[in-house]
Amino acid sequence: MSHRLVVLVLSIVVAGVSCVPTETSAWRRTPGPTSAHGAAPTVAAGIRRDPVDLPVLPGESAVVAAFEKAGMPVQMIGSSKFEGMLGSVRPARVFTAAATWGAGGADVLFIDDSIPDIRVCATPGTTTGWTIYTIFVDGRQVDRTEAGQLVLFSIGPGFFVQSFDTRTSDALRQGLGLDAPRC
Repeated sequence: MSHRLVVLVLSIVVAGVSCVPTETSAWRRTPGPTSAHGAAPTVAAGIRRDPVDLPVLPGESAVVAAFEKAGMPVQMIGSSKFEGMLGSVRPARVFTAAATWGAGGADVLFIDDSIPDIRVCATPGTTTGWTIYTIFVDGRQVDRTEAGQLVLFSIGPGFFVQSFDTRTSDALRQGLGLDAPRC
């Protein structure tokens, strides 16, 4: 059991280190979240934000609508630790329809058309029941992590999603028009 805990902790550390940006992203050249002085994007009232002053990103309302359409109202939106998962920092949020973190949900990276080819390959992990996920952008490996829980990736116009349960993955695939990425 302690071996698995060590592997989990090391996986989290490796995932964090791999999130360091390695290139300049096109999204940095476009306006980010707007301030209270402009026309800010909105999200449904009653959704808890963590931290409370977390800026609203364009695209959040589409994700919330996809959850709603599936009968899974979003309870919380938080900052994502996977902003650099595609090789450079991109706007991202974590969404959950649960009342607490860790009960399903999805990390959503908001992407633009500057990334023509994103692939995710899954291979058996070093520990029984674990899986290694390797992400490639335009043929270049940008992330590799090992997980002992279910991870379902989806991609489509404007979104790269990492879901942690089938119901959430299905809701976002149907609501946002996403598909499983190729390997």
